[in-house]
Amino acid sequence: MSWEIMRSETGPCDCGAGTMIHVMEMDDWNPTRSSTEIHCPACEEKRSRELKADRAREKRRDELLRRAKQLATDRYLENWLARFAGMSKRAAWERYTGGSGYPALGTFYQHVKHSGSLSKYMEWCFPNELEKSLRILGVEDKEIEALLKEHSRLWRPTSKSL
Repeated sequence: MSWEIMRSETGPCDCGAGTMIHVMEMDDWNPTRSSTEIHCPACEEKRSRELKADRAREKRRDELLRRAKQLATDRYLENWLARFAGMSKRAAWERYTGGSGYPALGTFYQHVKHSGSLSKYMEWCFPNELEKSLRILGVEDKEIEALLKEHSRLWRPTSKSL
């Protein structure tokens, strides 16, 4: 499978001292990809700094989320699992989803089956759907909420693609 250049455009860089080449490619099965070549030392350095800052921000976001999940697991997982203990899968699904929404009942059954048990699936759900899980438990934990708020604040769409 090969990539074919569908479009290539050259224009001035952001500072106007050099050029940027934007290339759009498509393969035989129609997926596309695009890239940008920067031919300006100042703009290349600026882009490099932006990428480094993006990586640092994402690392910080990951750490905040990891910390929030760990605190929640340490403090509330036992209560979460007890909430679903001894329930039928349908009753657990109704408690987890309120009777509608994702996952649909059939999907919930499949997830439980692939997890090995209802308890194992609910243990997976707790940190991976943390805000929903805390809402279902009726928990208001200021420390966890602050971590999640900072995690959200640091989110931003990725910059111009290279």
